[in-house]
Amino acid sequence: MSLIIRNSSYLISDVDHIHRDCDLLIEKGRIVSIGKDLAAPKGSEVIDASGCAVIPGLINPHTHLYQNFLKGVSPGLPLVPWCNEVLFPTVNALNEQFQGGNNRPAYLWSACAAIEMIKGGITCCLDMAHVNEESFIAWQDIGFRGVAGFTLFNQWIPENLIIDEEILRAKTVQFIEKWHQPDGLVQVCLTPSTVFICDDKLLTWTGEQAEKYDLGIQIHVSEIASEVQDTLDDRGMTPVELLDNLGILSPRLSAVHCVHVSGSDIERLANYGGNVVHCPKSNMKLADGIAPIFEMKEAGVHLSIGTDGCASNDLLDMWEEMRGAVLLARVAAKNAEALSARDAFRMATIEAARVCRIDAGEILPGRLADLAIVELNGAHLRPFHADRLLDMLVFCTRAGDVRDTIINGEIVMRDREIKTIDETEILQEAEKIESLLYDRRGNFS
Repeated sequence: MSLIIRNSSYLISDVDHIHRDCDLLIEKGRIVSIGKDLAAPKGSEVIDASGCAVIPGLINPHTHLYQNFLKGVSPGLPLVPWCNEVLFPTVNALNEQFQGGNNRPAYLWSACAAIEMIKGGITCCLDMAHVNEESFIAWQDIGFRGVAGFTLFNQWIPENLIIDEEILRAKTVQFIEKWHQPDGLVQVCLTPSTVFICDDKLLTWTGEQAEKYDLGIQIHVSEIASEVQDTLDDRGMTPVELLDNLGILSPRLSAVHCVHVSGSDIERLANYGGNVVHCPKSNMKLADGIAPIFEMKEAGVHLSIGTDGCASNDLLDMWEEMRGAVLLARVAAKNAEALSARDAFRMATIEAARVCRIDAGEILPGRLADLAIVELNGAHLRPFHADRLLDMLVFCTRAGDVRDTIINGEIVMRDREIKTIDETEILQEAEKIESLLYDRRGNFS
């Protein structure tokens, strides 16, 4: 069935093209046309967007959805102790459930996360780590678009979490062949997490499989200073130099964080067309440092914004992330023009789509119909300065202003109500199952 959005006060095709008082026609999951008084096929569903902005769906290009059960529990630790005291116990607790035949937690963490993201106008995310097929069933039930990052590792992490490498490689290939659907809601990328949990052979193999199956690669890069120093000590080069040396640095790579990168690292990322995913709130919460966003922007690096996981952020809110990115870049560079609202909006849409390797991030004929409708009538949006629309959106808009969310041409949220599943039932079940994993003292069972 066709869908037509009528009377949108503003329609953002991209940061350079904003339409006023127009309609949008969608058919078969794709955008067909934009214009005034569009003719629609008989029986089309109609949404009135008067007083609203129609925007490309926001895209979250880096998160860890299994951490959705860890909202608000981070004890104020830096990265490595945080992994040892928060993340690894969580993974152990989850593995115990899975080994006992209970895969329901994976469905629930993905469902809860998808609900939160949809309610904030996010139409796609890239989920790194702890892959379980129930997560993708949840995405399909809700109608959420997701990129599943199959995580690879063979060193550093606790021995009980490491599996035989031949088995790991076989599972990776099986996973790709089963779940990667280039034209569907679920796609796959390879996520070797960090250079220090993979040896050179595994990283090289990851690059070969990405080329073979035409997949993206995502990896945490230079998140903390000690990671860079350890890589220099152990391998004689920085993490970025190592990825370059192994032939992995390319447009299919997204390097997450890049807090401690040198000038030559930045030059390499720019020259190879690599993508950097900036996670400002996570970096601040873990006291990782401040990524040199202004320097990377000036060098021509492709920059996007992601939330990271709920254990190091707590929210899956791209509106907060856009604001945080702009403000942090400006204070770090001591330059009020270091990053603009226009930059941030682009980082959360078309550049994030580039990381996820999906045909979205802009509202243009032929593109995927992934978009959100934002109400502009809140007191926090008054007075409204139409000539500064992107500034109003980035600096003033909240996730709760998103009224409708459309993914693949389907209405998944209308008037703040999720239409595809019973939200209340999912949230209540998640609250019950959480007691299997976490007690109120912050210890994992």
